[in-house]
Amino acid sequence: MSKESIGFRIETEKRSALDQLAQTMQLDRSTLINEAIDAYLELHYWQVELIRKRLAAADAGEEGVAHEEVFSNLRKRLQGQLN
Repeated sequence: MSKESIGFRIETEKRSALDQLAQTMQLDRSTLINEAIDAYLELHYWQVELIRKRLAAADAGEEGVAHEEVFSNLRKRLQGQLN
């Protein structure tokens, strides 16, 4: 995979926190930032793709999960009753 250099501004406190974390994890700052970006992209691409699939299913007339069922499961999960 090819690599490029990019520049951006960051708050001093965030840079210090990155440096401390990188040192603790025995990584250089660049590696730590790349790992963080990888995790961010993976999470958000997954969410966007799931939303696209669900919207396509809804557009195709497929039935989704009832609002009441979603909130019932959420309440149970928050109360520790559902895995």
